[in-house]
Amino acid sequence: HNSHLYHAAQHDFAKRGIICKGGVELDLPALMKMKSSSVDGLTKGIEGLFKKNKVTYHKGWGKLVEANKIEVTTADNKKEYISAKHIVIATGSDSAKLPGIECDEKDIVTSTGALSFDSVPESLLVVGAGVIGLELGSVWSRLGSKVTVVEFLDRILPGVDTDCANKFQKMLAKQGIAFQLGQGVKSVE
Repeated sequence: HNSHLYHAAQHDFAKRGIICKGGVELDLPALMKMKSSSVDGLTKGIEGLFKKNKVTYHKGWGKLVEANKIEVTTADNKKEYISAKHIVIATGSDSAKLPGIECDEKDIVTSTGALSFDSVPESLLVVGAGVIGLELGSVWSRLGSKVTVVEFLDRILPGVDTDCANKFQKMLAKQGIAFQLGQGVKSVE
């Protein structure tokens, strides 16, 4: 949301009669601090809702072992077995690994690393035109990066209605994001 406001202040406010004398500056450390505060608040808010509504949650790696039983391996490698009438599996996300390409979370990053840059990259290559890659590409584009998205398929957002995906691609292109569809990444030099 903050990157959208920054972009609007730079490109849209004057059309609306809002003049920012002296221009608009980005304070990325303050923006990142606000992001971290929001994430912490959301996490604590969910934990509070769980407690209030008597929902038990377990952190770890889960595996369904029976229809109503799950095995959870915790971070300290202990196994817990939980039986319940209803089980909600909230898996989070994990970035796909590309053969021969190591993520150092500095120059080559996953979505987690892309949320933690200490400066706005001059240019950014996003591999994969799924929801998360496009969202992060859009954020950094609005903050000033020259963003190119490379997707192996011939379209963005596989699994999403083609007309919607095409309209969204046009919106992102207007924002300045370049697309190389039907292309793959084999190595990094």
